[in-house]
Amino acid sequence: MNKNFALLTLYMLVFALLTGCGKTTTINSNMELTGKWQLESIVQDGQKLTKPSPAKGQMDISLFFKDKGELEGTSSTNYLTGFYETAQQNTIQLGGGGTERAETAWGNTFVNALPNVNLYDLKQNTLILYYENNNQLIFARAQ
Repeated sequence: MNKNFALLTLYMLVFALLTGCGKTTTINSNMELTGKWQLESIVQDGQKLTKPSPAKGQMDISLFFKDKGELEGTSSTNYLTGFYETAQQNTIQLGGGGTERAETAWGNTFVNALPNVNLYDLKQNTLILYYENNNQLIFARAQ
C-alpha cells in the first residue's frame, strides 16, 4: 500500500470521527449559567437599544436560570416561568410563558425575542442570547 494513500486514509478517518460525533446531548443544568441575569441591552437589526430607567410600577427585565432546567423571569410589568435546556455548541432552548399585560416597548421586544433564542455565549459576567439573524439580548449577572 502506498504510504501517502495510507496517510490520507488515516486523516480522513480522524476527520470523520471528529466531525461525525456531533450527537447532541441535552444538559438540564449549566452551573455557569445558573443564577440571575438582568437585561442591559438589545441588538436588533444592527441597532443597539440600551436599558431604559424603569418607570414607577415597572421592573428590571431579568432571567433566573435555576437548577434542573427551571427558568423564572420578569419582563417590564409581568412574571414569566418556564424551562431551559442547553446542548453542545452553545445551543439553548427556552420555553414557558406569562402574561403580556401593559408591557412597555422594551418589555415587548424582550418577550417577543425569547421564543426565538437558539444560541448563547457566556463570558465573565455577561450572557448573550442570540435570536433571529444574530440579534442579541445582552445580560449582566445580577449581584
